[in-house]
Amino acid sequence: MSTTTLATVPPPQVQPIPWRSLAWVIWRRQRTTTLTILGILGLLAIYLLVSGLQMRSAWSTVQACTPVHSSACQFAWENFRNAHSNPGIVSAVFIFAPLLIGAFAGAPLIGRELETGTFRYAWTQGVGRLRWAVALLVPGAIAVAVLTGAFGALIAWHDHPLWEADVASRLQASEFPTTGIAIVGWSLAAFSLGVLAGYLWRRVVPALATAIGIGFGLALATSKLRFRYIAPLRTKSLDFVTGSQTVQQWWEKAGAVVSGRDLNIALQSAGIQQIDVGNGGKTTVTASPSNGVDPITYLLQHGYQQWTSYQPSSRYWQFQWIEFGWLTALAVLLLAATFLLIRRRDA
Repeated sequence: MSTTTLATVPPPQVQPIPWRSLAWVIWRRQRTTTLTILGILGLLAIYLLVSGLQMRSAWSTVQACTPVHSSACQFAWENFRNAHSNPGIVSAVFIFAPLLIGAFAGAPLIGRELETGTFRYAWTQGVGRLRWAVALLVPGAIAVAVLTGAFGALIAWHDHPLWEADVASRLQASEFPTTGIAIVGWSLAAFSLGVLAGYLWRRVVPALATAIGIGFGLALATSKLRFRYIAPLRTKSLDFVTGSQTVQQWWEKAGAVVSGRDLNIALQSAGIQQIDVGNGGKTTVTASPSNGVDPITYLLQHGYQQWTSYQPSSRYWQFQWIEFGWLTALAVLLLAATFLLIRRRDA
């Protein structure tokens, strides 16, 4: 009697889906969001191009005017400043643009998969959750960085005449985070916040609200701390370098800081009615119209000295690289946390 031995057939090995095919599937799923963002950026770019060409033409007229200190040239400069120094609500759109672009691009990537339940199919068809996440997030982060970098360059081109005219400083809070490479850092941070919030909430709308809210709070805190990246310079001059950003102003006498109350007492004898301590540490004094006494001259003649701490415009790129560095590091940490959660926790 013979015995027949059946050979064991090895199970077929499942080959992972090629990256090219995976990219095509992801594009099909995310094309609506991508095209919407591109459309909005395109409209803003058209506005910037048209407005920027008009502004540059007006600034060229001011620069060509001679003699510089004539009344006609001063009138041309005033017209330029009044026409272009207050862009209105459009400026607010540009300030929030990196946060909105990053959040709207990042929140749906994982959040929509979990909200609609399609992850059960996508993560089990020879792809795997980590491979799918890499295919989603890495191209998304690169696209966000490229788009916002180009958008920031266009804003800088648009605002350059304002910087030259000293109507706006590129260090001020409404300009700095929307130009240079800082805008890339902010968009990546918002993107990573949206991705992580999408995974934790498993809903797109709450993830968007969370990413935008945290991003706004972070931006507000940074605007107050940005000028501490490098110790500010100090000067006694009332006319310091053009384009510099004032950090704080105060008065001293004999090396001691003088409060607004003490200045008021000192100015009473000169008939000066009011002293105002404004925002940002700036101290301004207002003379009584009845006697015409200049308060600044009076204080300087009586041993008081005004000090100003400021950041020169030459530090713009140093600040840009510092801000881009810590924002990018934050984005990497948030994305790493997302990958870790996807790997270790059940979907």
